[in-house]
Parts: sequence; C-alpha cells; structure tokens
Amino acid sequence: MMFYFYISYLKSEIKSHQNFSANNPYYLVPVILFHDIDGKGPYSVTREEFRNYLNILKEEKIQIVSLKTLYQHAIKNQFFDKPTMVITIDDDYVNIVRVLAPILREYHYPATFFFYVKDIQSHPTKGTSWEDLKRLLKEDFDIQNHSFSHTVFHKKKDGESEEIFYQRLYQEIVLSKKILESNLNHTIWAFAYPMGYYTEETHQYIFKNDYKIVLTTDAKPLDLSKPFDGIVHRYTIQKEYVKDPVKMFYLQISYAKRTYQTNKNISSR
Repeated sequence: MMFYFYISYLKSEIKSHQNFSANNPYYLVPVILFHDIDGKGPYSVTREEFRNYLNILKEEKIQIVSLKTLYQHAIKNQFFDKPTMVITIDDDYVNIVRVLAPILREYHYPATFFFYVKDIQSHPTKGTSWEDLKRLLKEDFDIQNHSFSHTVFHKKKDGESEEIFYQRLYQEIVLSKKILESNLNHTIWAFAYPMGYYTEETHQYIFKNDYKIVLTTDAKPLDLSKPFDGIVHRYTIQKEYVKDPVKMFYLQISYAKRTYQTNKNISSR
C-alpha cells in the first residue's frame, strides 16, 4: 500500500513540475513600466535614454514578450526557455503613437499601452485620438485600461458617502472598460492602477468586472513557479527615488536571468 502511495506521490510531483524542466528554466519575469519620453519629469526618459534601455535588452539577449503571453504562461506555471521581460507604457498622450511606438517597431518589441479614457481625443490634431489607438492595435500593440480619469480611488474621500465612492469605482473601472471596448472593438482584460494605489477591495472589484489581471507599481518580478493570483507588479523607470536608473534596470535583467532549481524546491518540501 505504501509503495502505491509513493508512486502516486511521485506522479503528482512530476505533473506539478512538468513545466519546470531544464528546457524551461527561467521563472522570474520583470514587467517594466515607462511613462513619458520627453525627458521633462522624474518619471520620463529622453528618446535617447529610451533607445539605450532597448539596446541593453538586446545586448543582454532578453526576450520581450507581450503581456498576454506572460499571462498565458502564468496561469499554467509555465517557465520560459530564455530570460524574459515585458514592456508596458502608461499615460504619454503626446509621444506614444508618433515617437515611442515607431522606436519599439524598430526593435520588433511588443508592448502594452495603458490609457485613461478622459484624455483620449476625438481627432489626432488635438492629441492621442481613438484613430491613433486603432492604429496601434493594427500594428499588433496591445491597449488596456488605466481608468477613466487617472485619479486615486483606493479609498473614500473625506466626507464621501459609500454610494458616491462606489459610483466613482464604477466610472474608473467599469465604465472606462465599456468605453474602450465600444470605441476600439477590442477586449479589455487588464487594468493598471493610476499611481499604483490599491487595496484588496479594489482588486476584488476589478476581478468581478471581467478583468483577468491587475497591475501595480510594486516593483516585483512575476514568479512563474507560484500559483497565479491575477496580480502583476511592475518596475517603474524613474529618477525621483532612484539615483541610478540604469543600474536598477540591470537589476531587473538579473532577475530575468535567474534559473529555477527544481530539485532543490522539491527536496525542501
């Protein structure tokens, strides 16, 4: 009886680690967040700096995959066979379509752009427009939700009633999704928090409204060896709290290059 129990145990271990083989050893995937590329603020980079980051990824032989590909790996606990990272961009309504996207195309790198609905314009002469977003989709970039108005909504405002608070949540999370899907004929499945603020309550509200993942700015690589809870943390390229942004970028690359020690993990159970 003990023999058959042991065999069953081994089979279950093999099945649970079938995606953790030596052919797929890379289990940490940093998700990088860029903002403006006009070089004017602490969360912006210049065009030259942006190209430098992409050149570093190329020189370090980092595979760049889409956010959707990362999600598909995460739900299966499936590792990558190369060091892998993901690129996301928030907010830049001036440079994304005409500057940033063409640079990404030069490198053949996929990316997900997060837009908040309020500042999407009706015509390209006024800024980033719905036609611009449709163009990005045709070029195989992804577009996802960054709220309606880019305001903080993780808790009630002073003196705000419960009813008004949930009306705000609905507008920022649900209505914005409906508007994006209606105008783009494109499935909105990911939500990135404005300024990174969140609570467990906002997580659950988002998941209840047909989102597959939610993105924070908590600067942790996604660990594909662990059960996926739908939360993806991102590392923000910025100069406000980091003295050497390039050094920190190389730290993210070092995470991507770590390999999973299957035998060590099984024996430690």
